[in-house]
Amino acid sequence: MTQTDDVPNTNQMIAQACAITFKGNASNGLQQDAFFFLDHWYQEELGVMPVASVQAPFCLAVSDGVASSNQSQHCSKAVVKAIKALWDDKQTNVLSMTSDHIYKQLSQTKHPKKRYGAATTLAMIVGTLNDNKSINIDITHVGDSRVYKLGKEAKEWQCLTRDHNLLNELVDEQARAEGRQAEFDEYNRKGMAGSLYSITECFALAVESDDLSSELPKSTRHNITVQSGDSLIICTDGIHDLVTSNEWSPIDNQTDLQEWLQALKQQVYDSDGNAYDNGTAIAVRFE
Repeated sequence: MTQTDDVPNTNQMIAQACAITFKGNASNGLQQDAFFFLDHWYQEELGVMPVASVQAPFCLAVSDGVASSNQSQHCSKAVVKAIKALWDDKQTNVLSMTSDHIYKQLSQTKHPKKRYGAATTLAMIVGTLNDNKSINIDITHVGDSRVYKLGKEAKEWQCLTRDHNLLNELVDEQARAEGRQAEFDEYNRKGMAGSLYSITECFALAVESDDLSSELPKSTRHNITVQSGDSLIICTDGIHDLVTSNEWSPIDNQTDLQEWLQALKQQVYDSDGNAYDNGTAIAVRFE
């Protein structure tokens, strides 16, 4: 991947990462999650990756096909394949890893008519080294897949993304009516009517490349700086909907990431929801 003066290249190992995915007890019997892990995309019914060493720059992403369509596994797969195409493009800089470029990749491919309208979410992080050797993380997300952080000294996981759904739009509308900006802890509420969790932004497949019914989704992008000892989780709603982050174990420098993810999967199956959805999670611990 081509580098610029703003994104220095390095062979330094900066993190350890691991991923897990499972079909769960999804009512449609399909695995509609897909993920991108460092250099390749995957869509598996069940699997846990070996723990991998990570060097900068790097990319990790999860994509969750919206279950209202029995074709959405093709959309989630198309999104992670688009990420791989961008990542492998020697003319592409890491700064071009955005939802706009992913959408352009999708729109360049003609999809079968039966897949028209298939939709998916995205949560993606791209890590680079700053000049001072601190680690910059660009977070891009669309829909309700999420990114969480646990600081080295923190006791609880912190959600870093605001779901694109009807409930959070109503939170914003109420805040505007009150002449203020919504606080982040007002978002992503649990226990509301199911219809309020309807996704308002997603990637969708169109039949023709110039079909205007498939529009560029409004993604949210921001960046953070992480330090040695910090950890991130990138996951689909089949994880965070069934086991909330306050039930997750902490991660420290002694934690086996593969065992941690397998324990989280067991929590999902033991939950009241009994793994009613596909689940995918990627864990990253910075050295």
